[in-house]
Amino acid sequence: MRVAITGATGFIGRRIASLLESPQYLVRALARDAAAARSLLAPGVEIVPGDLATPQALRALVRDADAVLHLAGAVRGATRADFDAANVDGSAALLAAMDAAAPRARLLFFSSLAAREPALSHYAGSKQRAEQLLLTRAAARPVTILRPPAVYGPGDREMLPVFRFMARTGRAPCAGKAADRLSLIFVDDLAHAARAWLDAPALPTATWSLHDGHDGGYDWPLLCAIVGAACGREIRAWEIPRAPLELIARGNRALGRLLGRSPMLTPEKLRELRHPDWVCDNSAITAALHWTPRTQLAEGLRLTPGWHD
Repeated sequence: MRVAITGATGFIGRRIASLLESPQYLVRALARDAAAARSLLAPGVEIVPGDLATPQALRALVRDADAVLHLAGAVRGATRADFDAANVDGSAALLAAMDAAAPRARLLFFSSLAAREPALSHYAGSKQRAEQLLLTRAAARPVTILRPPAVYGPGDREMLPVFRFMARTGRAPCAGKAADRLSLIFVDDLAHAARAWLDAPALPTATWSLHDGHDGGYDWPLLCAIVGAACGREIRAWEIPRAPLELIARGNRALGRLLGRSPMLTPEKLRELRHPDWVCDNSAITAALHWTPRTQLAEGLRLTPGWHD
């Protein structure tokens, strides 16, 4: 099976590419920095230099592909345009390349659970707009949309710093309330879901959420108990005062616009972090693919080296 991947050098993409290291798959990956990609990916992966703004590279990436996994996108920025350029325009460019060079290829789009609340942030809105773009083409090309929750594991740069902070300080930093709930997924379970999709017969257009098997998600006291047991110390939830966080977030956005940088913590991102319900379920994806997660949080932490050093 010829598989084309955008975002293969990222945290999730690397795990998927590694899982597909098999004679069963011929993997081709888009990479802005080809030399760096060769050091990160298996020798058998074909590297196509370029990015989502390079039409020739996108056509070379997907040419004669049987399936395309679309992971590349922007996760940080200061303005709507920062996110739309990659998440919306980039998805449109990939679709155009597939129409030209891989008209029969299936498409798996890695969106985000944030897309179900598009008014919260520029990121969430851009993910929903990308989904809508793909769904308008569903009659011509069925597409599967995955909406994972927070993903963690080896190489993660978002959740692991939170777990490290908890282990070092005994505090769990809550931007919202301690009773807020969220689902999680270990990166290898997400990679196995992608492989299950590849190995399944052609599927109709669908949008699926997925999580680690802990129904109802985690609130912060439960996270404290699990992380505390894993690192051997008591951890308590810490509801961070709103005013300092908002000040920092506004400052980040202003500096980002001034310096041309893409900050992570902005007022919009704070709205995401304070949303009380980021819980999802597995019923649709399990029914379609017979996929089930293997790794809940305690085991996922055990499988992630260095998270509490």
